[in-house]
Amino acid sequence: MKDIKTMDTHCHLQHNWFDEDRDAVIALAKKKMYFIIESGANAVWSRGAISLSEEHKGFIYATAGLHPIDAQKLSKVDFEAELDWIRQNKDKIIGVGEVGLDYHWEKDETMQALQRERFSQFIALANEINKPIVIHSWEGEADAVDILSREAKVTVVMHCFSGSVDVLLKALELGYYISFSTQILASKNHRRLAKNTPLEMMLLETDAPYLGPNREKNMPWNTLLAAKKIAVIKDVTVEEVVKVTLSNAKKVFWI
Repeated sequence: MKDIKTMDTHCHLQHNWFDEDRDAVIALAKKKMYFIIESGANAVWSRGAISLSEEHKGFIYATAGLHPIDAQKLSKVDFEAELDWIRQNKDKIIGVGEVGLDYHWEKDETMQALQRERFSQFIALANEINKPIVIHSWEGEADAVDILSREAKVTVVMHCFSGSVDVLLKALELGYYISFSTQILASKNHRRLAKNTPLEMMLLETDAPYLGPNREKNMPWNTLLAAKKIAVIKDVTVEEVVKVTLSNAKKVFWI
């Protein structure tokens, strides 16, 4: 079991929690994994993701975007400048994200409306540069899927999806991929969502350094722990879960 290699489609090795051991983590990940996708969730992280991808070509890949809370904080001029920067660096990234809606941390309806407006701009950008889009949708899942259903023309990945089964089924009907993290170890809701998601529409992630199985700093290779839990839920082997999710990830991100 220990020899099963895996992948991580969404993590944040550029987080300062990795400042002391980043090189060692990446070195170990190269022994345990096929590849890692670094997610840009703010301007600094997007640039860091590209830097890591250039330093570790063929192993680390980058996406660029703005977490909805970060997106709403920018002035119109600064936000559009970030869109332009992503556009100019489109050949260095394999996806737009993470982007979307966050109604967990933002309860103000005016700010939620601004999030939706900027989300639409990100969708338009992904359509324009023809890159898959990676969605953060905490407590805004229904709105996110509704907006995507009308506007997205590219492959959609629902990162750490935590919504209802009804919204999940709508997302699946639209052909969206559902990315399961190490949250599945602790969350009954995520296990229920996994039960309702075909393996062919699943991706694996950690969101490292967040969502550690025991609230510790998460590591990219912990996707194997998520795969083991999914194998139990689906009554298949861990090898099958990894094989199918690896194939899905390569297809989605053109790796």
